[in-house]
Amino acid sequence: MSHLLPVTTILGCKNSMLREGLRHILSSTRFKLHPESFGRGEIKLDASASEQPLLFVLDANLYLSELADIIGPLKLQHPPARVVILADVFNLDGMKLAFQAGADGYCLATTGCEALIKYLDLVMLGEVVFPSAAFLTAISSLGMDADAQKDVSAIRVPAARTTQALDGHDSPIRTLSSREAEILHCLMQGSPNKVIARKLDVAEATVKVHIKAILRKIRVANRTQAAMWAVNHLSPDQMDGPRAP
Repeated sequence: MSHLLPVTTILGCKNSMLREGLRHILSSTRFKLHPESFGRGEIKLDASASEQPLLFVLDANLYLSELADIIGPLKLQHPPARVVILADVFNLDGMKLAFQAGADGYCLATTGCEALIKYLDLVMLGEVVFPSAAFLTAISSLGMDADAQKDVSAIRVPAARTTQALDGHDSPIRTLSSREAEILHCLMQGSPNKVIARKLDVAEATVKVHIKAILRKIRVANRTQAAMWAVNHLSPDQMDGPRAP
């Protein structure tokens, strides 16, 4: 990654061990730590730092319920900056609030060093990152009662970097077949292909073909993005999944 631009990186960490750990992890990368840690005031950047891409890595424990109130003003102060939230444990509500406030990523402090660096690289490329396995586990464990549907459907990642539903007959939802809708619902539950095939009584190869068609139609790259797309675009009735005849 030596060909990539250096990134001025500002940490906001409550735990000094976490802060020092991040310093060590990022020391040999393009993420150049700013000498000033992020508090509640404005960050003063020198001329050279202000010309580089800017990244804020914020400890979710630092602000707790006020985290969303911090992210919004921060993005207004530094519009091109990326903001990544680092959490000790996965919290669906916390991730939802962070993305709604304008965060670009939500990572776990338990993420491996190499994986974390790759996540940060993706964020700087304009991608939205989050712990997909934890997300799928969380939404599948919510159940499908009305309150759970409302809570999950409220998750919205920044619109500028997510696939937008088209109006009219070209809407991706309209182009999905009933079988593809069933499989998309299974993807939301985090089901692997083998389980989906058994549930729908079809061959696993057939499931793979349908998933490829789903990804193409809703314009996403993988099954995790498809699950997030479904959460963002399907109505509560559509999220109920297939009903027995």
